Amino acid sequence: MFINKDEMIEKIRLNLVGIDLNSLMSTSFKLSSVLVIIHFTDSIPRTILTKRSPKLKHHSNEISFPGGSFQHNDLSLLNTALRETKEEIGLDFNVEEIAGSLQAVRTLTSNYVIIPYITFQTHIYEPKILSDEVSSILNIPIFELLDSLSENFAYKNFSNSFLFKYGEEIIWGATARIIKQIRDCLY
Repeated sequence: MFINKDEMIEKIRLNLVGIDLNSLMSTSFKLSSVLVIIHFTDSIPRTILTKRSPKLKHHSNEISFPGGSFQHNDLSLLNTALRETKEEIGLDFNVEEIAGSLQAVRTLTSNYVIIPYITFQTHIYEPKILSDEVSSILNIPIFELLDSLSENFAYKNFSNSFLFKYGEEIIWGATARIIKQIRDCLY
């Protein structure tokens, strides 16, 4: 698929949503957020994903966007995503660089609701592993990722299950549902 940068950004922007944090705060879900980084460093749209460390208690060895759990000293869930991105992979963005958020997704096994914030960058610095939570960083051509969708994937009879592949890596769960939102914007 060929789509120019401005058209791609506009198609995704049209699908960004507002998040009702008050209603999320009143649920039993644990709150977290991630940062979806779409960058055009080599004129090819790419996104950054991380492979979580095998040492982690939850979601070990899984592929995810940089992000994490809301902490009480975070000013907002957006600040959580920005803080975690800097801590995990050394990329530092400010609030003004965030286009908005996609729809919240929830995990199936650990009771989290995840707010996926999104930023579009012309260029990014090389991300670096700065946290023992991350075992590797994937800088993936976004259309290659989006084209790898498998909808013939079922997890515990959950109807909203998708699977994406990149090389040997399998991307599923909440991360796949976020990627599927991006795919739905563009296809």
